Amino acid sequence: MKRVLNSGSISLPYITGSEKDQLAILIEGYPELKQQEIVDLLATEHNWLLSSPLFTFEIKAPLFVFNVFQDANLGALQRVEGTNKEVIYVPSQFYTYDGLKYNIMDAKACNDYNTKLNNFYHWSLQFYNKLLESGLCESQAKMVLPQGMFTTFSWEVNAKDLISFIEQNHSQSPELSGYCTTLVLYMEDHLPQVTRWLKANKWKDLLI
Repeated sequence: MKRVLNSGSISLPYITGSEKDQLAILIEGYPELKQQEIVDLLATEHNWLLSSPLFTFEIKAPLFVFNVFQDANLGALQRVEGTNKEVIYVPSQFYTYDGLKYNIMDAKACNDYNTKLNNFYHWSLQFYNKLLESGLCESQAKMVLPQGMFTTFSWEVNAKDLISFIEQNHSQSPELSGYCTTLVLYMEDHLPQVTRWLKANKWKDLLI
């Protein structure tokens, strides 16, 4: 298991297929090519072969991060646990966004937002519990719960779609960057040659 953010995590309980198997298919079909040329083929015009390696991740993330995985419509998601009301994400730093990059705010502003966010979480939980005590059904009381609360879900995704998710979402927010960077670490473990090719040729501008 690899930690993400203050209380998030990604683990990889299951994986089927391998980079080695897909490279072997190309080696058999193109015996005249060198190893690096075979890797080039797998990462480019024959990247459909990357639909075979299948990762099953277990991910703990804030609700607003989970929503990005869900909206991406890549692979199959399943909630493992409901919202964890005891664990809340508070950023260690706060950012502005100028349209090109995220910039860390000054210490005074970060402290101010940290205090306000903690107060908001505390108020929201108190309000949620009061709604339940007053008899409101839980499904409607949940409307007041913050998006920073954690949930755990499984994500079954093939290597091709995993690469697409990272490329589409790595720069969406500092939090998404953290999750995508951690997913790349798993790729380096199980797709080392393809990941090396991506970093050298396609992901040069990504900070991963």
